[in-house]
Amino acid sequence: MEDKINAPVNDGEEPEDVVHVVSKVLLRKTKKNSFLVNVGIKSSSAGEKNAKSQHELEVELAVEKQTSSDLRELVKTQQLQMDDMMKKFQEGETTRARQEDEYKKKQAETEALIRGLMSMIPANPPR
Repeated sequence: MEDKINAPVNDGEEPEDVVHVVSKVLLRKTKKNSFLVNVGIKSSSAGEKNAKSQHELEVELAVEKQTSSDLRELVKTQQLQMDDMMKKFQEGETTRARQEDEYKKKQAETEALIRGLMSMIPANPPR
């Protein structure tokens, strides 16, 4: 095992991982390799890791489809809410613009009235 770990490496290649070397040696030397699993270095065999039954996959797919459907419904609801908010915002902007125009008209009328009144006051008041 130590020879494999310390073996010279060709240019451009990386040395073998210690866990990988130990795993290979244990596979050859033992009938049931659970040492690395027991010490937490390696998960149980790759076959067990990838051994999902067709039923489990179908259940997982159904859950993902339902989640996707739920998310689409949520996005649709949020889009409707955004459209409603945008409509209210535009209505508010229209109202604000109309009020601003009315304010400017009233301001112009007030200024004209003040100018008219100021023109009635004599320039040199009597003493």
